[in-house]
Amino acid sequence: MAAIPQDERARLLARARQAHDGGDHAAALPLWDEALHRWPEHAGRDETLAFARLLLAFNTPRRPEDALVPPHAAGALARLHARWPEEPLGWIGLAKLAEWRLVWPEAMGHWQAVFERFDAVAEPGWYEQAMTVAWLAHAGPVFKALRASLRQRWPDHETWWDQRAYGRRGSAGGSPTPAGPPSLRDVENLLRFSTPSEAKRVLETLPALDRESATGRACAHIIRTLEHSGLLEDLEAGGAEPARPGTTLVWRNPAGGDRALIVFSGGARGYWLLLDELHRVLRGCGVHLIYLRGLGASFYMAGDPDLGIADYAGLLDLLRAQAAGLGATHLACLGNSAGGYAALRYALDLGAEGALAFSMLTNPQTRHDPQFAPAINAIAQRNPGLVFDLAQAYAAAARPPRTILCFGEGHETDRREAARMRGIPGVRLVAAEGLADHGAIRWFLRRGEVPGLVASLFEAPPA
Repeated sequence: MAAIPQDERARLLARARQAHDGGDHAAALPLWDEALHRWPEHAGRDETLAFARLLLAFNTPRRPEDALVPPHAAGALARLHARWPEEPLGWIGLAKLAEWRLVWPEAMGHWQAVFERFDAVAEPGWYEQAMTVAWLAHAGPVFKALRASLRQRWPDHETWWDQRAYGRRGSAGGSPTPAGPPSLRDVENLLRFSTPSEAKRVLETLPALDRESATGRACAHIIRTLEHSGLLEDLEAGGAEPARPGTTLVWRNPAGGDRALIVFSGGARGYWLLLDELHRVLRGCGVHLIYLRGLGASFYMAGDPDLGIADYAGLLDLLRAQAAGLGATHLACLGNSAGGYAALRYALDLGAEGALAFSMLTNPQTRHDPQFAPAINAIAQRNPGLVFDLAQAYAAAARPPRTILCFGEGHETDRREAARMRGIPGVRLVAAEGLADHGAIRWFLRRGEVPGLVASLFEAPPA
C-alpha cells in the first residue's frame, strides 16, 4: 500500500529527530525543512519553533557567509512570524535571514522590531547579535546604544566584543582544549592568539560543513602556508618562541649588531600570513626583530594579559628590556594599520631613531568604528594623557624620530591621515601610486621597497 502523506511526513520528522538526538544537526535541518515545506498546513507551532531554535543555534557560532540555511527555511520562519507573532523567534528569524543574505540595513531594522516588541524578555545574546549587525552596517551610534543597554542590564556579561576589543582570549585561546564544542571562532582565535598548529588541531575536529566553508578554507590556507613557509622554524632558530603565550616574538639576527626593529604588524586572523611576508623581507635588513601580535583593538596600548602586563608602561618596559637583551642601542619601529599608531607612539617613549608606518591613524579616538572605539576610549579614560594626537605630539617634539608614512594614493582616509603630518620636520610621506585600499604594506613589500625604507630609519640626519 502506498504511504499516505501523513505517514511520509511522520517518517521525515522521525528521521530529523533521530539525527538531532544523535548530534547530527547538519543532517537534521534539511529533513525538518522539507517536512515543514511539503506539508505547511500540518506544521504546528511546536514543530516550527523547534526547527527555528535548531536553525538559529546551529548557525550562531558561524559567520553569516558560512551559515547552513536549508532551501525552504525562509518560508518556515515567515510562517512562524505570521501565525504566532507572540513568539520572538519568528521576529528574530527574519533578522537572521537578512544577515545570512548579508543585507545589514534590513537585518538592523528587524532587530529593532525585536527589541521594540520583546525587550522585556530579551537575552544578552540578542544584543550581541544585533551589535554585530550594527557594526557590519557601519552604524556606530546604534552599536553604542545596544552596548550601553546590554551593560546596564547585564553588567557582568562579557561579550565576544569585549574579548576582541581588550585582547582577552576566547575559549580556545586560553587553554589547549576549548570549553564546550569547538567552532570556527575558536580556530580564528587560535590563529590570532596562539600558533597555526593549535589552530589546525581544532580545525580538524570540526565537521566537514565547517572545514569546507569559506572561513574554514581561509583558515586552512593560512595553516598550510605556514607549514611550508619555514617561518616558524626560522623564528625558533633566532630564539623566538612562537608557541609561548605572549605579545612579543624576539628574533636575534646574527648580523643585527646594535640595531633592533620593533614591529607592530597587526593582521588579526591574517597575522601569521602577514608576518610571513614581513619576515622574508625584514630578516635581510641587518637588524634584530621584535614582533608584536595585535591582541585586540587597543592599538597596543593595553599591555599583555598573558604576561600579567596590565598597561602601556609595562609593555614599554618589556620592549626596552628585550632590546637591551639583544644588545640593541639603536631602535626603530614599524607598524601597520592600528600598529602604525603604535609604532609612532612607542617610538617617542623609546627614544627610537625612526618610525615607519603603513595605512595608519594619527589619532585613534577620532575613529568611530565600533570594533575599535570602545577599547581605545576606555583606555584613554583610565589613563589620561596616554592616547593622543600624533600630529600634534610630533609637531611639538624637540627631536622627534625620523618618520616615514606610507599609504595608498587612492585610499581617502589613509591619505588624509598621512597629510595631517605633512610639513612636520623629519616626517616624509610616501604614496603607493594607484592603490585605493588599506593594504599599503603589501604594496611596498611586493615591490621590494621596504628594505630601503627600514635602512633610512637608522640613517644619521643630514648635516
